[in-house]
Amino acid sequence: MRFFLTGRASIAVGLAAVAGAAVGGLLVAKPLAPWLGSAQRSVDASANQSAFQFETADGKSLTLESFAGSAVLLNVWATWCPPCRKEMPSLDRLQSLKGGTDFEVVALSIDKGGAEQVRPFFDEIGIKRLEMFLDKPGVSMQALKIVGLPTTLLIGKDGRELARWAGPKEWDESETIEEIEALLTRADRD
Repeated sequence: MRFFLTGRASIAVGLAAVAGAAVGGLLVAKPLAPWLGSAQRSVDASANQSAFQFETADGKSLTLESFAGSAVLLNVWATWCPPCRKEMPSLDRLQSLKGGTDFEVVALSIDKGGAEQVRPFFDEIGIKRLEMFLDKPGVSMQALKIVGLPTTLLIGKDGRELARWAGPKEWDESETIEEIEALLTRADRD
């Protein structure tokens, strides 16, 4: 059903819609503002980490507990998310720089198409070092209380969530690497 307003009534309705959108945008943006930019210390989400499973490209089932003893940079993303696509090469470079027995970048795709959807994207942009991790049902979003993509969590060697970033980031920049290392060092001392 369509309503057509003319004259002053249409202007009043239009102004009310703009004002409502502006206020709504402030209400949504304000709670998210602390998450933007540098990492924020967050509540311990380790109880939720075992609450969901994901798999590798070859079908092996995992949980975040599978990485016990290693620090994990968990990036939840999707191929249909433009900021996710943009940051993926920097995650691949970070894995090249820091990946090993005590640190792993886990790029967890929530694409419903699984490996058939992610593999062509990895090939297209030249991802060489990241392993493919898949959460086709998307249960990680609810389990980890993620409200938008990309969201990245830094999980310490003991399984505690140390920090969380909402939005894209250049993960291989020196400032970012220093921030990650400082958070991990502080966690080791606690």
